[in-house]
Amino acid sequence: MKIEPNHTDEIFRQRLHDVEVAPPPFVWPNVERELKRQKRKRFFMWLFALMLLGIGAWNILSRRNAAHIASPPEQVLLEEKVEAVAPLSRPGDSKPDDQEAAREKSVLLESKTSQQIESATHAKRATSETRNARAQAVPEKQDIIAPLATFEVTEALSAIASTVGAARDVATLSLLGEHRLEPLVFTRKNDFPYIKTRPVRKKQTPKHCYDFAKNPNVWMLDAYMGPSFSSFKSETNDPSSEPYRQRREATEQSDWAFNAGLRGSLLLGRHFLLRSGVHYEQMTDVFEHFDPNYVKYIVEITQVIVDNKPVIIADTIDIQYGESYVKTYNRYGLLDIPFEIGGEIRSGRFGLSLQAGASLNVFFWKRGTFLSDNEQPTPFTPGAKGGQEIYRPRVGLSAGASAQTFFHLRPRLRVFAEPYFRQILHPLTLENQSVQQRRSNWGVKIGVTKIFD
Repeated sequence: MKIEPNHTDEIFRQRLHDVEVAPPPFVWPNVERELKRQKRKRFFMWLFALMLLGIGAWNILSRRNAAHIASPPEQVLLEEKVEAVAPLSRPGDSKPDDQEAAREKSVLLESKTSQQIESATHAKRATSETRNARAQAVPEKQDIIAPLATFEVTEALSAIASTVGAARDVATLSLLGEHRLEPLVFTRKNDFPYIKTRPVRKKQTPKHCYDFAKNPNVWMLDAYMGPSFSSFKSETNDPSSEPYRQRREATEQSDWAFNAGLRGSLLLGRHFLLRSGVHYEQMTDVFEHFDPNYVKYIVEITQVIVDNKPVIIADTIDIQYGESYVKTYNRYGLLDIPFEIGGEIRSGRFGLSLQAGASLNVFFWKRGTFLSDNEQPTPFTPGAKGGQEIYRPRVGLSAGASAQTFFHLRPRLRVFAEPYFRQILHPLTLENQSVQQRRSNWGVKIGVTKIFD
């Protein structure tokens, strides 16, 4: 008996070749939403990294400019001048230059008359006696005697030059001219010459920072505004509501918004901070819904009188089939009062402060559209026609933390950038809703600080 081969696998392979199965409708919106969310997170991380890099470069450049202090102009000290010219006033020195000058002097003196030599010798002896007498009168003024002796040697050399010739005069004056002596001034106290020098004024570094050492307890007022972003997470306790949770989450995606506020701070002991104020934050979602099987019924309602009684008659006059696309921007506004504690450190004109605390919500407004249980876009704005209330009147408490980097423009004025994170502790939706929604916010506060005593 011959058994025929089974070709079932081959038949299935031929029939199912190049067959495409469309995924469920909620798959592609979820994939697209996740891709957009990853792009937004990557963009914000790059923006935050560039901001930190810019702040670091600014800090380095400012420190270099502050540390660079122009050196005062070069000065020739009195002691250096005295040491430079003092050897000319010492009669006991026997340097080669002095020996050569003595030979020139002897040669020139031999060529002159004896009368000129006697006059020159007499002038030199008188100068030497005067110098010795003054040296004995004030022995402790060695630093003043040296320039005095130089002055006396200059007079003696001038007298000798007038007698022995212009050659010696030119050589001596050129030698003394190399030292560039300052003008000599006589005082009334001891009639000794001294070198008059001008005082050097040091440049004072401009003061841009507040003196917290003098006033360790100050008040500070902050005004700020900046971008923010809100992310939400949907959850349900009923497994049967999971498909609805996925469809609803696919129709909503977060978008950028903003924050603003006014805050007062008390700085204690130069570093400890207590902060409170008013903070407003807006959250934004984009709602998009597409229904390919849209059906619209046009019904005419009339009222007639039958047996003296009003009767309402509803008549369907038209039915429209097609596709429906709805896109709205859901907006949520939070007004909170924050209570924070923290501390700050400073280095020059830069500083860093860290703070954390809680916020109490005092006002919560909302406006927009959501996907209801019957798969239809439904407004949730309070008081709207056909609207459904799904959110709490207040969101309650929130916990958050932030890190502030500031720079002093003036002693009492500084600018800052403060990244922050905030988590709302309770769900925003009512307890009777099948899908609960939790939210967390993060962003950057950019503002100015005014310091008060």
